[in-house]
Amino acid sequence: MEIVEVLMTQSAQLREARNLSNEDYDRQIRENVSSLRHVISTKGLGTFASNDSLLDHFDPVADSLVYMFLLRAQIQAFQEEFRENVPAALLPPGKLWSRIVSYLRTFDPIQVRYAGQEWRQLVEIVAQASQVVSKPILAVRLVRDAMLRLDPSCSVFTSTHLLLVRLCLRAKAYTYALPVLDRHICHFPASTPRASSGFSVLPCAAHDSSLSFITDTSGLSSKLTYKDYLQYFLCGGMIYMALKQWCKAAHFLEVVISMPTVGPISMIMVEAYKKWILVTLLDKGKLSSPSNLIPPHVVKLYQSLAKPYVNLAHSFSGGDLKHLEAEIDAAREIWCTDNNMGLVSQVLGAYTKHTVMGIKQTFAALTVKELAEQASPLRMSDEATEAVIASFIMSGAVKATLLQSSSQGSPTMLRFSNIHSAPQLSDESKVQSCLVRESQSLGSLMEGLDEIGYHVGLSNEFIDTVQRGQTWASVGDVNSGISEDVGLEIEEDLMGEVS
Repeated sequence: MEIVEVLMTQSAQLREARNLSNEDYDRQIRENVSSLRHVISTKGLGTFASNDSLLDHFDPVADSLVYMFLLRAQIQAFQEEFRENVPAALLPPGKLWSRIVSYLRTFDPIQVRYAGQEWRQLVEIVAQASQVVSKPILAVRLVRDAMLRLDPSCSVFTSTHLLLVRLCLRAKAYTYALPVLDRHICHFPASTPRASSGFSVLPCAAHDSSLSFITDTSGLSSKLTYKDYLQYFLCGGMIYMALKQWCKAAHFLEVVISMPTVGPISMIMVEAYKKWILVTLLDKGKLSSPSNLIPPHVVKLYQSLAKPYVNLAHSFSGGDLKHLEAEIDAAREIWCTDNNMGLVSQVLGAYTKHTVMGIKQTFAALTVKELAEQASPLRMSDEATEAVIASFIMSGAVKATLLQSSSQGSPTMLRFSNIHSAPQLSDESKVQSCLVRESQSLGSLMEGLDEIGYHVGLSNEFIDTVQRGQTWASVGDVNSGISEDVGLEIEEDLMGEVS
């Protein structure tokens, strides 16, 4: 039991250090982490390595560090014994699985900041175990809540962000991702922590930004590449698509296609552009102009590689239903190959909806029969047309009212609503919630601007400019120096990593 006494001593030292200053606590916890990494190993624990009763001596909250290192040692012991990355003892609903789940729900986020690699490995092993038993849903909420527990803002992009959205797509648990997806990403892990607004750089101190403790060396994220960033926003866009939140989906996809590039563009960017065309049709009823951040020659390349999608958008805007249906049928094999048939099939319904919304600009009210005559897509009986309009009204897509006369044979009237004339309480509550979210977003944006201003102020370019008394070149001047003849190639297909 000597090892237990050593660990109990480590635990007691850390509990006592909580009453000390941040500097003293930081020094004590770093000593403990260094000692734990040396003491807790499969060799150091001996027979205790596979005996989970050792965990009963420690509190997963108060002794988060000790408990986590013991969990990692036991996982390693089972991996070495059975020579498997995810041995049966780790699979749900095993006892070791239950231990890990309980820990990730209750760990102390301050202590975990000092052992980020071990914490991330626990999160990743949970995700792997859930997929081994073909039940990724078991890990979705656990991973999400662990992320929010560590960093409630989720404003620093980490490898766990990508892990979460992939799990949600595989489990088809789309709404579980929203608490993270709806938060703005403002940073990548920095190379070194920085104090801001008078706060300390010590991980245990209070911070106005998680960028202060999520760094390249913290271990809280694996090494990131630009492809990870693109895949996160593509997967996030797909989640919003599944939830029919078209505006947010379009924004996420536009982040992908707007990624600056002076070399080859990847297939993931082309895939995002194809989906972006369909989503903008579903959201706005027309093909929107891409962001001004995308150089014209890149836009032309996108259009040439997504020609069937561009043709579909032009048919949609042309107002000819037969032409639109013919365009869909002609490229059906392409939609299926790109896994976009589901989106394309919704385009016809969106065409009908946006046609009805266009009629609203001309008529305040008309009969269902007159509507069918005005809207060429509604080539159906009055009863069927009325059912379609009712579905639009109930879904909130069209603000209108269907009025049926008490006398038999009288036509049903469709009266469009003026949303400004009769504001509802529910609408006011939605506006209030929106204002709160926007206020939080502005706060995150201001924090990001402070970080950017700091790094710009320290850059060699800024210092040289100040010394020479020059001014920064305008954005137009910078862009004009970029040649449009830069050769662009298509990179290998990255979508295999997403599916």
